[in-house]
Amino acid sequence: MAETPFMTGAPGQPNMNLPPTWQDRLGSPYLLLPITLLLLLLLTRTYTGLQASNPPPPGPKGAHTVPAVPYWLPLIGHIPNMAYDATNFVRNLRDTTSGGIFALNFFGGRHNIIHSPSLATALLNQKPSIATSEEVSRRLLNVVFGFPKSELRKYDAALPELMACYKYLLSEPGLTDMTQQTSERLRGKAGEFVTGNESLVDQMLWERSSDVDVIMDKAGEEVVEASLLPLVRDFAAHVTVPTLMGSDFLANFPEFFEDLWTLDRGFLLLATGLPRWIPVPALTRAHIARRRILAAIYEFHDALDKQMDGKNHDPKWSGVDDVGALVKAREPVYRKHGFSIQARAATEHSLLWAANANSDTLIFWMINRICADKALLEMVREEIAPYVKVVQPKSDLPIAEAPRLETFDIDGLCNNCPLLKSCYIECLRLDTSSWSLKVVKQDFVLQGRDKAAQSWQLRTGDYAHVAHDLHNTDPACFADPDVWRPDRHMKFDEDTKRQVTDLGSFRPYGKDNNKVFVMV
Repeated sequence: MAETPFMTGAPGQPNMNLPPTWQDRLGSPYLLLPITLLLLLLLTRTYTGLQASNPPPPGPKGAHTVPAVPYWLPLIGHIPNMAYDATNFVRNLRDTTSGGIFALNFFGGRHNIIHSPSLATALLNQKPSIATSEEVSRRLLNVVFGFPKSELRKYDAALPELMACYKYLLSEPGLTDMTQQTSERLRGKAGEFVTGNESLVDQMLWERSSDVDVIMDKAGEEVVEASLLPLVRDFAAHVTVPTLMGSDFLANFPEFFEDLWTLDRGFLLLATGLPRWIPVPALTRAHIARRRILAAIYEFHDALDKQMDGKNHDPKWSGVDDVGALVKAREPVYRKHGFSIQARAATEHSLLWAANANSDTLIFWMINRICADKALLEMVREEIAPYVKVVQPKSDLPIAEAPRLETFDIDGLCNNCPLLKSCYIECLRLDTSSWSLKVVKQDFVLQGRDKAAQSWQLRTGDYAHVAHDLHNTDPACFADPDVWRPDRHMKFDEDTKRQVTDLGSFRPYGKDNNKVFVMV
């Protein structure tokens, strides 16, 4: 008789070639692992979904628990959603939840996302003993800007005095003095914004990073073609930074901003605390850029120290007297608390990043959006014409002198240019995506100014984020929120019988935005 596939065993022996049963297959580690993971995902989603749909009853004061968003992955929580498409993920939650607040889970931590302006104001006005951003600031100061971990206690002790120094930047008369200095620098450099020089050696520093090229247009005339973002961004930085660091700093370190932008591109990677040897090119470049940035500021602070002691004889730093009032005011605080040069450099590093990373890019967006609409461009030019005048100096030389900014009336621009100001506010709304973060130090009830509004219970250890961009793009607050409308923030004032603008909830540069926006 022919042998069948199922009769290969010896007589009296169990057959070893029987096909595996479904029980055998389920016992296989190759199948058991994915089944276990699938069950874990389903259980996590079911459990968090039940928690979301059955929140605990309100507390004694009627405060509700912040609605939690269900998730699939234990511990990891909503990290994959944010990594895949954070913008659409949080916008969808904004549109499908009520109350202006919802809670996400990041690595087991509870993160309350706030997009209601009234709740945002209530959070930002909390005392530091209740909700503070300093823990986040300390970490970023260390892992991003290079502040020595061993000196963080000195930073904590000096912080109130360091914050007090910002009066030279954010309030009068310091704000007006800084604006006037920036205005004078702008007046002197505006004619060199684009020189038309083809040689890299003859170009200004902001042109060298902008791929400047002199070409012939259709009419046969020479025109300059350049990458607008780096051109505007670097020009703005070279105009404003000397008001903080003095004129010698950029003269001695002309490539400083290339390193600052490199670090900015790797900011989030540095914020994770990952070391340089991790094979991520953007991270490695950011570490190298930070080392060069700190080396430059080390030298600056060494010269400033010697200047205060009357020992500065280095011709490279002969103009250190024109360092800004804010930086000068911080120097005695550093000395009082025993800050090392490394700690001082890291603190100024964070200042320079904060002063340039967002505002200089905003200037680019404003110029780009206005120039993209020829009719709007003409209207803005007509509006600012009485307050900004450019003249062409007469010259008998074969090569004409660069145009000169003759008039730059800051008060006129602030008070009489509602269209320009509305463009600025609209760029703030659409082209900035800032979030504010606080850590909850003790349980408290969060409620807007309206006492009849819903109140929410935030608990110790929670994180609270103010997602400004979620409000700025909310269709319930702005018609066609993703459309840039230059006149969106203009209105007719019945008292003065003229068009005016209102910043509303926008306060990105402190209390007096008027003196800041005109520098655009």
